[in-house]
Amino acid sequence: MTLWKLRLAMVLSALATIGGGLAVLYLLFTLFSVSLTFEMFLMIATMLSVAIVLAQWLLAPYFIDMICMCREADPFRYRDLHLMVKELAEKSGLKKVPKVMIARIPIPNAFAYGSPLTGPKVAVTEPLLDILDRNELKAVLGHEIGHLKHRDVAMILAIGLIPTILWNMGDMMYRLGFWSMIFGMGDRDSSYAYLILLGIVLVAIAFILSIFVLAFSRYREYYADRHSVMLNPRGGKLLQRALAKIILATKYGLSREDLAELTSALQFRTLFIQDPLVEVRARIRDIESFIEHLKNRKLTLIDRIKELFSTHPDITKRLKMLDKYDEEFWGKVYEVPVE
Repeated sequence: MTLWKLRLAMVLSALATIGGGLAVLYLLFTLFSVSLTFEMFLMIATMLSVAIVLAQWLLAPYFIDMICMCREADPFRYRDLHLMVKELAEKSGLKKVPKVMIARIPIPNAFAYGSPLTGPKVAVTEPLLDILDRNELKAVLGHEIGHLKHRDVAMILAIGLIPTILWNMGDMMYRLGFWSMIFGMGDRDSSYAYLILLGIVLVAIAFILSIFVLAFSRYREYYADRHSVMLNPRGGKLLQRALAKIILATKYGLSREDLAELTSALQFRTLFIQDPLVEVRARIRDIESFIEHLKNRKLTLIDRIKELFSTHPDITKRLKMLDKYDEEFWGKVYEVPVE
């Protein structure tokens, strides 16, 4: 996928979400413009949704720090990590160098986050530092810096605002109609049934629009991958190795019971460079063989359906795209430095 195709895909998925959502909102306000009570109801649902999204954007970093046990990386113990983040941030043209955080959870992963209240942050887990060499770690950091450069957290929240509004409207309508029928508020006429039906329809529309939001999120992952490859020589192969190591370490190093105990931290897995809950069937331990296995894996219909509801691209498609980014920036044939 070339840069212009990637940008076009992001624009189209964003327009589909925003355009479709605005059309539904316009129709709602037009249909119920004669009812002051219902207009107030719609306005309250809209303002509530905006408040929720704003609160998520501003306050989420504090909850992430608490739940993922993130602490600022000691500048002496993690000196090399600080230098890498600074170098990549400067190459990316960031005005502010992100804070370097260590997430004390037993999952090899990394993520970028932040808000105007906290500033940008890049977090890596201690297990990730154990399994990656310096070049692979730099490729991972380049990906996370890419998310900050592109303001992906804010962008995805903004794109998802209208589906959130419609979902909250639908939920409130359904609950109001349901409980009004149960407790017999006013006359038991068909208006309550219509209210329930409209609520279900709005939730369904919000669900459909959220699929476009997920597509937008997947394209942003490709965009961040491309940014990393642009910053790091041979970054595609290095990022492939890093992703393969993360998958293998999660698959063989953590049981399903271990992951179940990390339920709170995993609610933020959409931020992770690789979703730890994605299962890959393979008994290969060698990194290069595992990468080739994944790239040659034939995607099934189930794989494609699963990807529709994922914030991350399917790993097979992602690894293949990294080869194309490598070819775009660094040429086709080369040896990957391994420390």
